[in-house]
Amino acid sequence: MIGWVQASLYEAIDCLARSGQNHLASDLGRLLASLELDDMDILRSPVSERVANALLEARTFPDLVDLLKEFAQAIGVTHCTLHVIRETPTSSFSTRALTTYSEEWVSRYVDRRYTSVDPVYRHSLTCEDAFFWEDLDISNPAVRAFCQDARAHGVGPAGYTLPIITERGDRIAISVSAADDREGLRDTIHHYESDLLSVGFSLTEAFSLLASDERPTSFTPTDDQLSILRAVAMGTNEAELRARNYLYGSYITLERSICSLFRTKTVAQAAVVAAQVGLLTNSPITKADILVGSQRTPAFRIDPQSSASAVRRMIRMRNVGPRERESEPAGA
Repeated sequence: MIGWVQASLYEAIDCLARSGQNHLASDLGRLLASLELDDMDILRSPVSERVANALLEARTFPDLVDLLKEFAQAIGVTHCTLHVIRETPTSSFSTRALTTYSEEWVSRYVDRRYTSVDPVYRHSLTCEDAFFWEDLDISNPAVRAFCQDARAHGVGPAGYTLPIITERGDRIAISVSAADDREGLRDTIHHYESDLLSVGFSLTEAFSLLASDERPTSFTPTDDQLSILRAVAMGTNEAELRARNYLYGSYITLERSICSLFRTKTVAQAAVVAAQVGLLTNSPITKADILVGSQRTPAFRIDPQSSASAVRRMIRMRNVGPRERESEPAGA
């Protein structure tokens, strides 16, 4: 990360030697050899260094955005953005992005659900290394239309994204963008790459402290809460959930309690968290899961006639009992 220091010092040594200042070149060479470069944390731009330090002292989101603008101006890019790409089940981000983009573009991006076609976002989901936007595949017509719309609103087409994995495992992307000068942006990144990485780490740390909260790693929902979470995961709409009868409380009360338990804003978000931690796949049996015998014939019941044994055999073949092998060896 500190490669620019070494490169600058070697260039200075070369200049001194070519100008006849061999003794100074020798002195500087000895100093360079004695430096522990891995222990140094010096940014190339003094403004970048000030921003990196100020980020760790920021206490509000507007403070972070102001520092993003200052950093963008310092390294000569148009915009700088932080975007939460993926969070761990134990993370809870109250805000998912910080950006210097215009409010008009942000509203348009959300209203048109551009996340589904944004090539930068989609690539950031899986990539491990930083990348330039021009290297992305935009052959899809919907993706091309998105890129043209973004360009019309001052975003790109030149851009660079740096993925950062936090200590907890959250994936956060730091992006900078400029207008049409792709080669100019490559030169900028080459010159300020270490600054972007250092500021990116400070920004991610500051953002995580302000925007995220630790979720517990285990949850104990009630039967009512669990039934709602499972229903939401299966696509049940809110009207149906409101119409159901619950053991304790109304849907409104249960909705609030679920959001409080999982530290989310919506029940849908809570259902996602529940699925991530395996609560829906390994959930305990609730009373609603147990059918008690009755005199009434259930709907869609199979009427046991002469074909009942065939049905039982079919069911037997589809299932594996305790201690049974999935397949019997030939000739068994």
